[in-house]
Amino acid sequence: MTKTYVIATGNELDTIELGKVMAAVFENRVVAVSGDLGAGKTHLAKGFALGLGIEKHITSPTFNIMNVYTKNDKTFYHIDAYRLTDPDMIYDIGIEEALEPKGITLIEWAENVEHILNKGYVKIYIEKTDDENKRLMFITADKESIDRMAKIIYEDTVR
Repeated sequence: MTKTYVIATGNELDTIELGKVMAAVFENRVVAVSGDLGAGKTHLAKGFALGLGIEKHITSPTFNIMNVYTKNDKTFYHIDAYRLTDPDMIYDIGIEEALEPKGITLIEWAENVEHILNKGYVKIYIEKTDDENKRLMFITADKESIDRMAKIIYEDTVR
């Protein structure tokens, strides 16, 4: 059973911090992120990388399509699927290994490749608001993971 959690972030740092929390919850999973240009997908990716202990500068792999970062035994696959409109292109980048991560695979513009994702992936939609800094995130995953994430966020907020 899946569940959707909706949370607002007030700025880029909030988005990065949320990504760090989600990295702890969604380890060894594929995370499919969608949203308009400038919605904050790459800031979220930075948070995921930091959550895995990867402190390298994370940029959107727009032209490379896939960047791979490793730290100890964890791998962070960061994919930008914006230009992956031809099904053959998807497999040309070697995506098969990234679909079974030992770490996290985060795919920006995931709507272009959702048809090849294995069951159980995490789906995140980032929506811009009237406030240029605020974002709404719709996070859909299995109920247990969403409940665990919500508990961590609540405990961090109450402190």
